[in-house]
Amino acid sequence: MVGAAFLALALCAAVPVSFSTECSVSGGAVKPKCMTVTSVTPARGSEYPPGTMRINFTSAFDGAEDWALFLPGDVRRSTVVYLHGSFSYADQIFARKDVRKFWLTRILEGRHPLLSVNMRGTSYMSPAATADLTELLDYCRDKLGCGRFVLLGGSGGASSAMAYAVLHPEKIHGVVAMGMCDIFARLEFARRSNQPVLQKLAKTVFAAYGGTPEEKPDLYRARSVLAHADRLTMPIILTMGENDALIPVAETRKIAVAMKGKKNFVYHEVPKGNHDAAVWVDIDLETLRIRK
Repeated sequence: MVGAAFLALALCAAVPVSFSTECSVSGGAVKPKCMTVTSVTPARGSEYPPGTMRINFTSAFDGAEDWALFLPGDVRRSTVVYLHGSFSYADQIFARKDVRKFWLTRILEGRHPLLSVNMRGTSYMSPAATADLTELLDYCRDKLGCGRFVLLGGSGGASSAMAYAVLHPEKIHGVVAMGMCDIFARLEFARRSNQPVLQKLAKTVFAAYGGTPEEKPDLYRARSVLAHADRLTMPIILTMGENDALIPVAETRKIAVAMKGKKNFVYHEVPKGNHDAAVWVDIDLETLRIRK
């Protein structure tokens, strides 16, 4: 482990229990209530590499208790922000064996710091999840020395990554989105599907937003890639399986068309690939280029 990683770990271990982030609103005014870190402790379990820390915090959005995982690395490298898939949690990249073997291995080899966060469950970057992630990024920058953030997510995590990049492009330096389409198409396909898991997905996301796209159109539109493709100027790699049964590939191709001509955008479709095929594309997380 390099010296910068030791520094990050030392900072992490020394965080005061009652630390509050300094968050601002438009005009530079400081919000009276911000995220509070209640504890930072070693993550317990053989699946966690040495140095992995669990960050428990109280959300400024609604006072809810939640947690994230942080693995120190070389803070001169891009910090990988892992966004878990539907019906999973922040420990997915550590506990799911195939994701761990593929992506955690590459993160460790690249000496990247890793922040893995809960997304309020399966919320597809709901307002609460958006607020929590913003403050966690600020916390990692201000207290752990992280300088550049690359979002990495598959399926629901990919949808969340692209939605956040639309909302806060100023905070993100790159996105690896593996298997997603625009939020309107995703939820419409899910609620009309005969598959119980997709129907559950739609209902869960609607609950997180406090209403359907018809009832809360502004909230969903604010997170729409197709509605705000002009905001996505950071490097982005979008991967997709040609035969994905959970997300219509035709809808993903619409994003590729909308982003066509952007020099920092790459669309990679896996021939005959299923839903998971999009996740196993070998990508350099520092240069954001697909390895041959």
